[in-house]
Formats: sequence, structure tokens, C-alpha cells
Amino acid sequence: MRRFGHLGRVLRVDLSTGRIEVEALDDESWRLYAGGSLLGSRLLLTETRPGLDAFDPDALLIFTSSVVAGHRAAALPRFSIVAKSPLTGGIGEARAEGPFGVALKGSGFNALMVRGRSDTPVALLLAGGGASLIPADELWGLDTSAVVDALRNQLGECHVAAIGPAGESLVRYANVVSDRSFAAPRMGLGAVMGSKRLKAVVIAGGELPAPADVDALDRLSARYASLVEVNPVTRWQHQAPGFGAWIGAAGIGSFGVENFRTSAFAHLGGYRAEAFMAHLAWSTGGCPGCPTDCIKGFAPTSDVRTVGIVRDRREGGLHQEAVAALGPNLGLAAAGDALALNDRCLRLGLDPVSLGFTLSFAMECRERGLASAADFEAIELRFGGSTQVLDLIERIATRSGAGDWLADGSRRAALRLGQEAGELALTVKGLEVTSFDPRAQAGLALGFATAPFGPRYDVAEHDADYDDVAPSWPHALDLSRTLGILGLMPANAQTPEKARNYAVLSEFWSALDALDVCPFASAPVRILSLDDVAALVRAATGWETSSHEVMRWGARRLQLMRIYNLREGLTAADDGLPARFFDEPIDAGPLLGSRLDRTAFDAMIGTYYGLMGWDVRGVPTDATLLAHHLDWARPRLEETRWSSSQPNA
Repeated sequence: MRRFGHLGRVLRVDLSTGRIEVEALDDESWRLYAGGSLLGSRLLLTETRPGLDAFDPDALLIFTSSVVAGHRAAALPRFSIVAKSPLTGGIGEARAEGPFGVALKGSGFNALMVRGRSDTPVALLLAGGGASLIPADELWGLDTSAVVDALRNQLGECHVAAIGPAGESLVRYANVVSDRSFAAPRMGLGAVMGSKRLKAVVIAGGELPAPADVDALDRLSARYASLVEVNPVTRWQHQAPGFGAWIGAAGIGSFGVENFRTSAFAHLGGYRAEAFMAHLAWSTGGCPGCPTDCIKGFAPTSDVRTVGIVRDRREGGLHQEAVAALGPNLGLAAAGDALALNDRCLRLGLDPVSLGFTLSFAMECRERGLASAADFEAIELRFGGSTQVLDLIERIATRSGAGDWLADGSRRAALRLGQEAGELALTVKGLEVTSFDPRAQAGLALGFATAPFGPRYDVAEHDADYDDVAPSWPHALDLSRTLGILGLMPANAQTPEKARNYAVLSEFWSALDALDVCPFASAPVRILSLDDVAALVRAATGWETSSHEVMRWGARRLQLMRIYNLREGLTAADDGLPARFFDEPIDAGPLLGSRLDRTAFDAMIGTYYGLMGWDVRGVPTDATLLAHHLDWARPRLEETRWSSSQPNA
């Protein structure tokens, strides 16, 4: 039977032997595991052995699209990378927008499964519906932008997902960056790619598979485009300087400053829109076919010539987390300093969030006397010092000198400095927190604690949008009622009802990640409703689907990720937050005095476990596995390490 919207083919690559094979998954597999990190989690669980180190040659690195993603339409230019995370020892997932997701769909393959380790650097080339490995010795050592130059000089027009020096050096929070500007962030999957000596995945040419109903897909995108300026969230994302510049309009107390030791920030004026506009290089065309244009490019300086170069080369892509982690979190007074650091992160292939919170951890340790000048090779590392930060970043990316021990992330760095330093390493499951303050949004805090991949700001829609005092968006409930969210409540409320709301919000956004549909185009506060997402799948595949099936994909993904983590030794004990968020209240702004209550928060976690169909240990019950077509995974739970070991240190 002919497939629409995708070809259903998986490419298997063994870098140790050079063997390349193509497999066609059956229709039932695609219906149950529609793509993205849902498919990736299943492949990791079934095709790797328990306890495998993230850098072991037998570890898998998976690039994946979905049955619907990759078409030139609203919300669809997107792809995922899945592997075991070298930071957490559990499931690793990174998603990226941009043209590479469209190129991947047109390559002839829905997913790429890479295992093994090459003796010399290589790139994986997808062209003409086939695949080959090409030498990449001359690319090794280049930054991610220079790699694109070199490959386009060699091959002509192509799309490139590459690692920089950080991935080559196995920095545990290294990113993969596609087409210079679109990072697949968090979790260190660039380091997994570097461990395999795979410098880049390159896609030249290709043709998108035909959707089942082109007219329906076009109508959905046209309707979406007509609403971009009507919906206040997508209008904000669309208009320059865009959502990457959110910090300038944020309320004091909603984001962390200087490793969350304070919420007071005297320099918000340095992050106003005009400060970003002086660096703006490009603001449209980031995601082919999607009208929102969330991702915009910013130059590292406001020099007119530099801005022009960044515009011509389409560099400097800015996502929503970077400026807060690299600006206020490091005590930097000007947006330009944070944008310069974002540029270095893109080029070197470093995650700005984990980098930012590893550096802020180190700064606070230095200030408290828990680290010496010798630990940083006499670099005067302090809050507010941008020049010193740039110097240290280069050393981290190449693991030289003091950069070597900081390249392992703040949790492992704290082991070098002692127990007191460990209290300043703000991580969950080994992954650094993001800048959105969990004391201000209890549902988000629950997500940071329980999400299988650790703290990520887009685990679910934020509580601030449902706050009963001052909701961020007045239309928040319009597309939320169909999810069962019927009213507003305080953003910092720690109640069973908050856990209920988080559970359904996270399940919906999990479905978006399973389908590689962009959450920055979707409900609850953006344009695409739950039914619209089902309509996108129907238009692409021709399947008779429903909003119920969409939510089942989301729930199945969360269950599979939980099972994988349990197998790898992550337990309910890892579902928590750093003590700072319980012991130290917000010290400025409207939420002055707010902090998390341990008893109430533990109760929220217990409620969430019950809603997910997990026992008190956070283990899915047999009935839960059966309900989600995962009864086959019971033996994987029985081979878990969680009963006898702890997560990797």
C-alpha cells in the first residue's frame, strides 16, 4: 500500500564497519511510533543493551523526522535527535527547527540510526535517495559555520547538521547545529556524535514525499498565516526582535539571576528591544513554509559590517533560552554581551543553557572561596565579567586547562570542589536548570523535576499563562478547555489541581515532540488546536486519525522514556529539584518570598505519578503498559538497574 507524507524508511549506518543498510518499518510501527523522540525512544530501548555508556561505540545516535514533519507548512520544519545523554545517563532528546528538517524529510529516509565509531573523521552524505560516508579529516577542528562553507564548496547547495570543536572534545553539553543557526539544544548529543567521529550529516538534493491531501495542508497553513498577527503570542514571536529577546520585558522574579542566588536585576534596560534591534541581522525565512518566523539571527556586535556578514551567511540564530542563561545568569549588563556568547555557542557547538549554568556555578564557587584562582588558571572569573567568560568558553570547547573539568557540566565539576559546592550545582538528573524560575511556576517546577530528560523550559505550557492574578495572555483558556483545563489559578500554587493541569499539558506537548510538530505554533496559547494537529497528520498521511490518537502518541512517548530511564538506573529519587528552590525564597518582584514547599511539592509528584499510571516508585503498572500498547516492554523493566544501582556520577 502506498504511503503518503513519508516513505517509512530507516537508514542504518555502522561507522565501525562502514556498512549501510535500509530498512522499511511496517505500517503498524509507524502508527504506534509516529516518529520524533517516540520512535527514537523505542529504538534505543530495543536496540541497545542496559548500562551502555553514552560514548560507547555500540551506543545509538538517531536523527528522526515523523510521519508529518518536514513538509513546508506551518509548524512542520522540525526534526529530532535521540541518544543516551552523557549528562544524565538517561534518555537524551534534542529538537531543532529550520531547513534541515525539511531536507531530512526529502532525503528519502524518516530516520537515521548511527552506531559504531569511525577510525577517522567522516561525514554522512545523503543524496539521490542513497547514503555514503565521505572523509571529513579536513573538517575536523572547524566550527559549525566553517563546516557549512567547506561542504558547500565541495558539494554545492546542501544542508548540514554538524558538531563544532566542543562535540569533537566530548564536552558533555555539546550541541549539534544545523545550517549555522539552528541548534538542537540540551543533553550533550553533540558529544555523542563526536564520540563516533561523525563530524556532520549532509543532505544534498532530494524530494519531499507527496502528502495525501495537498490542498488540505495548504489550507491549514493559509489559515495559520492569516492568524499570526491576530494571536498575541505568535505576533510577538513574528515581530522583531522576537521571542529570543523576551528577557527585556520579563517581570523581576520570573527568571534567575547569578545562579539563582537572587532575583534582583538592575540591568533590564540593557535588554530592551532596541538593544537587540541594533544586532538584528535577519528575521524571516528560518523555517521553510512556516509563517511565524520565530527564529531570528543576531550579530555578535552592532557593527554594520558585521551585521551584514551575519545576514548574508544566515548566522546567529537565537532561541528563547540563550540570552537569559548567558546574560542575567552571568550578571552581564548588556544584551550585546549575551548575543556575543550565543554566537560563540553556535560556532563551537555548545549548549548555552548548560554552559551558562556551569559558568554561574563556577562563579559562585569562586566568590564563596570554594574554588581558587588556580582552578581557573588565574582567569578572574566573576559575575559581570564578559571578557573572562569568552576566554574560558574557548578552553571549555577544546577541553584545555581549566576548561577540561568544566566541560563535564556543573554536577561533575562539583565533585572536584566538595560537598558545599554540590549545593550550588543546579541540576536535575545531571542536566542544568533553565532560567525560568520554578519557584514562580509550580507546574513548570513539577516538569523540571519529573520530565524524563530533565529541566527544559518547553516541557509544557507555562503556569504564568494561567495565573489568576495577571495571566500572560488573556486567551489562555480558549484552546485549553478541550484539554480539560477550565479555569485560572495562581502560577505558584502547589496543589493536586496544578499537577492535573501539568499532566495534560505535558502529554499534549509530548505528542508534538513525537510528531515533530512545533510547540511554538500550537495550543494552548498559539494557533494550532489539538484538532488542527490531527488535521495536519490526516492531510499528510491520509490516515483517519483523531485528537485522541494525537494524545496517545504523547502519552506513549512519556511512558517509553520513563521505561528507558528506569532501565538505565534513574529512579523516583531523581525526580526532584535543587535545595535552593525550597530553602531560598524569591527576593525581589511581585512574588517576593515565594518558594517551593517540600511537603506540598512531594504531594504533587505523588499525584502526577498516579495520573500517569505509575506506582509509588514511579514505575508504570502492567495495566498502564497494556493501555499504551507497551506490554512488550515489561521485560525491559525487569532488566532494570534501578533496584541495585544509582545514576552515573
